[in-house]
Amino acid sequence: MAQATQAYKRSFAGSVGSGVKSIMGGDGAKYYMLVHKVSSQYHKAGESQAIIVNQIEIGRDAKCQVRFDESFTTVSRCHAAIVRDKDNWKLVQLSHTNSTYLNGHKVQNEWYLQNGDEIQLSTNGPKLGFIIPEGKNATVGSLGLTKRLSLFRQQALRPYKTAIWSVVAALVVVCVVGGLLLSKTNQALKSEQEYRQMAEAQWAEEKAQMQETMDELAKVNSDMSAKLDKSKKDIAKMKGDINKINDASAPKVSSSVNNAAIDKCLPYVYFITVVGFDIKLPDGTGGFAECGKDVPGWSGTGFLLSDGRFVTARHVVEGWNYWQDASGVNEFSQELNAIVNNGGSVVAHFVCASSSGSKFNCTSKQFVCNRSHDQFGTTEDGYKLSLAACDGTDYAYMKTNLSGGLPFDSNLSKTLERGVKLTVLGFPFGLGANSPKDISPLYGSAIVASQGVHDGVILTTDTNYESGNSGGPVFCSNSNGDLITIGLVSAGAGRNLGMIVPISVIR
Repeated sequence: MAQATQAYKRSFAGSVGSGVKSIMGGDGAKYYMLVHKVSSQYHKAGESQAIIVNQIEIGRDAKCQVRFDESFTTVSRCHAAIVRDKDNWKLVQLSHTNSTYLNGHKVQNEWYLQNGDEIQLSTNGPKLGFIIPEGKNATVGSLGLTKRLSLFRQQALRPYKTAIWSVVAALVVVCVVGGLLLSKTNQALKSEQEYRQMAEAQWAEEKAQMQETMDELAKVNSDMSAKLDKSKKDIAKMKGDINKINDASAPKVSSSVNNAAIDKCLPYVYFITVVGFDIKLPDGTGGFAECGKDVPGWSGTGFLLSDGRFVTARHVVEGWNYWQDASGVNEFSQELNAIVNNGGSVVAHFVCASSSGSKFNCTSKQFVCNRSHDQFGTTEDGYKLSLAACDGTDYAYMKTNLSGGLPFDSNLSKTLERGVKLTVLGFPFGLGANSPKDISPLYGSAIVASQGVHDGVILTTDTNYESGNSGGPVFCSNSNGDLITIGLVSAGAGRNLGMIVPISVIR
């Protein structure tokens, strides 16, 4: 029977707020299943869809958590909603043109739902079964952590990207160096709508790209290997030409680099990849989440200094503190950040390997990080979030008993002149890490754009490094052609600008 209740109104708390509580364990909260009785582009007949948030919308619109494709012409874009009302669930009619039926009866406004009810969208339209699990599987906590994280992204974040951008706007410290980068960013993103559309487009592309990535990387790796072989031959020829030059007035810091000097450094450059996370929720539950289909990971570069310190970028070690940048929000990193800042903990596990055959395991807890520039904020539901700055604090290091290592010069890293050529070694897009027994860092380069250090970083132009070089060593060469470590890769900006954290800040 129809019953009078409060009118339906989409709310941030009913979607994102209840979704976050479900991730944290749900405090015994129950969920329900929607069983699809017809096949569509998004669901097969017989498929069950677990719903863990307090309100969802059903229809053809991309923001709907239960979505039907455009072939269902009698299903409105926002056709109906299911909303929690205290301990009950109710079906709410939203469409002004197409009816909704519950057990064959037309819904005039809203009806309460019972276990086993059948929902139909329009006459002869698609049907859904409403099922409330019972027994030990009746609570949200019975779902695995990985499953809860996946459902949270699908159901809580999809309709509220605009609200999330509002939170981001209150927290984001724009990672710029001086007014130049800020100006470039503001010109590129002319309006909030354009910025939001960019993030939504990125999220849509990400799903398709995940299945294509391995094939694409294999092709790119083959192409890069061929180019690298050609570069080695070119460098060898250049070496012969450079050795003929005898300029007594050459500066102390030279822009020339030879391949033999690079080869000496390769054994101390490591490929870093995250293999999983120890996650502890605020209620004390949790476990180890291995990186795979539902738990994304990342990779980067690290290096060993001659004093035994192993160095990389902080955003390689604690990626959850860098969940937002100019390209948008990384939702998985944002979820980990919420866990860390609301009474839980996250520890990343890494495998580090070099071309010398050296290999070791480590965790994020072993690294020393500088968190003094982190910014903190609170969502309207009271959940805390933090965001790290892309500046001179983007480094992490730990002490080791490993022998050898790269030479470095802290004083030189603070006084580099404009125009000095820099050499970069690392693993862009994971390239060069072909197998556990085939580790070969790729060569990159950059040029110092402005003398000295600005806002804690060295600015570069003609920057030739990519994602995956993060945390890798940056060198200049002395008058003897030897490579001297002066910093580590932090970030790129646009096509040419780059930011290097000077080695002098790592103490």
